[in-house]
Amino acid sequence: MGNRLLGAMGSLYHKLCREGLVALFIGASFCNAESLKFDHGISMLHDLKYDADFKHFDYIYPDAPKGGSIKFSTSANVRNFAGEFDNNNDGPPGVGFVYDTLIVLSGDELGGFYGRLAESMAVSSDGRVLAFRLHPKARFHDGTPVTSKDVKFTVDWILSTVEGGLYLGWIESVEVVSEREVHLHLEEPLDDSNLRILAYEPRILPEHHWRGKNPSEMTTDFPLGSGPYRVDSWNQGYIRFTRVEDYWGKDLPVNKGRFNFDILQFDVYRDATVAREALRKGLFDFYSESDIRHWVSSYDVPAVHAGYLRKGEVMARGATGPSSVLTFNTRRPPFNDVRVREALSLAFDFDWQNRALNSGAHKRAIGYFPDTPFGATGLPTSEELVLLEPLRELLDHRVFDEPFELPDSDGWGRNRDALLRASSLLREAGWSVEQGVLRNTAGDAFDFEFLSTNVAERRVLLPYIDTLRLLGIEASINLVESAQNINLRRSRDFDMIIESHTMFMPPIIQLPVFFSSGAAAQPLTRNVAGISDPIIDALISHATQTLSFSDMTIACRVLDRVLVRGYYHIPLQMIANVRIIHWNRFGHPEKDGRSIYQSGPESWWYDPQKAALIPLSL
Repeated sequence: MGNRLLGAMGSLYHKLCREGLVALFIGASFCNAESLKFDHGISMLHDLKYDADFKHFDYIYPDAPKGGSIKFSTSANVRNFAGEFDNNNDGPPGVGFVYDTLIVLSGDELGGFYGRLAESMAVSSDGRVLAFRLHPKARFHDGTPVTSKDVKFTVDWILSTVEGGLYLGWIESVEVVSEREVHLHLEEPLDDSNLRILAYEPRILPEHHWRGKNPSEMTTDFPLGSGPYRVDSWNQGYIRFTRVEDYWGKDLPVNKGRFNFDILQFDVYRDATVAREALRKGLFDFYSESDIRHWVSSYDVPAVHAGYLRKGEVMARGATGPSSVLTFNTRRPPFNDVRVREALSLAFDFDWQNRALNSGAHKRAIGYFPDTPFGATGLPTSEELVLLEPLRELLDHRVFDEPFELPDSDGWGRNRDALLRASSLLREAGWSVEQGVLRNTAGDAFDFEFLSTNVAERRVLLPYIDTLRLLGIEASINLVESAQNINLRRSRDFDMIIESHTMFMPPIIQLPVFFSSGAAAQPLTRNVAGISDPIIDALISHATQTLSFSDMTIACRVLDRVLVRGYYHIPLQMIANVRIIHWNRFGHPEKDGRSIYQSGPESWWYDPQKAALIPLSL
């Protein structure tokens, strides 16, 4: 089946190539390797907004003053400076400010990329070589120039790791052409997802610092980077970064008006309730509120009414997907049966939970890319059917005949209709109720555990567990600490789990990591459900190799249709705007007299006049 499917998809892909549906490369023309044309930026989706002479991004205030400090809270560990690949303990919060990437994605374009470490870039005529010329002024914090060998060292190291290979496996090799020119030789023609990854990874490491060492091994040595900040001090309760006064890239157009604070500090709060109290007392400056209950009711305090403590929202324009899902471990029974997964999905009453627990503020995610051009709606279009028809015999007929829906309820009492449908599916899968207990034909009771590291997840899980008892299913919560959670997930010794499921926009950048068989075979990837299906693998391959934006959206919609009928997850709420609370001692870029939060605190600045208005005690 897999060979048949891959052959069909491959034929379609080559047909599109022959018909000339090629990617749009603006600012970096396709040339042969002997006559590469270098330019300041690249886009595969649209014309670049900013020309080669641009001075700064429009959403940034370029003359923002430098100075002051800002303090954040974090629940992340601060105990290790190793790279994040093949390392069970991630680097500390804020460590990305220590490093530079080759390119950056502008905040007001869907797919416009501009040089940071890279002064210019080019693509070969066949799309198989992506070339960079490094900025001649680029320096690490010890004064050593950033060269092509640093890029090669970093990429080679990432490719040598299991998780890193999932992100950068599309790079075949790295060629050092000269001290400042480096070529990435690609497995397939370059696409937008490749560029999107490069805007975040790799953060270029200094080869001379890591020579003879393993960047994946845990270390407490301060990291050496080329970015706008360096580590100043730390312990397990905080980490502080100081601005690099002579940062080589401070006047680059992509950096102008950013990285304005002299000090960034992240204080560790393990408990969110304690963190909120600390915020209200002024012990730190900026907090992202993820709990809608507290957003609605916990900030009715004098400091907010007086305007000293401000609430705002950052539009989540760079991400898509459900902000959280309940994930089945499809590697083990009974969750390897799609009928069981569908039944348990029907039993989850989102509308009741949203009314009773979340003040009705959440919107349910229907699919994996909801409310975006990449999400499937209604019945398949004629363009989608071009991809789906060769697979008709292999797919659930509802992919073609029925729009995907999740059960609605009035939010009060039990959703009887959904539970009746769930019970019917369970009987079809060989389960029946005996004296109030759901059992299979071997007499085994249907019981399982939710793996959790967060006590707060009980408010979602306990009402669901209560509903499952009506079907004869006995579920419980296994609350563990983080190290045990990592070990259980690595060994795939769990039944269900709550996790975040957001992806970058466009979503193709992370499709293999979230949904591919290759990711399912590796420990601790984002494919926690263990999705391993040649149909999905082929659709992922097609989506990531399409040669136009319209083809990309069609491929993602088809993938969405197939994924939702697999019932690998129970989608909960959609990703929403990021809700923030901050002390009013900062300036922000403004448009039409309103603060622009979209660019985040990295474009804010300390305002001593505002700060002086805040009383020392409230």
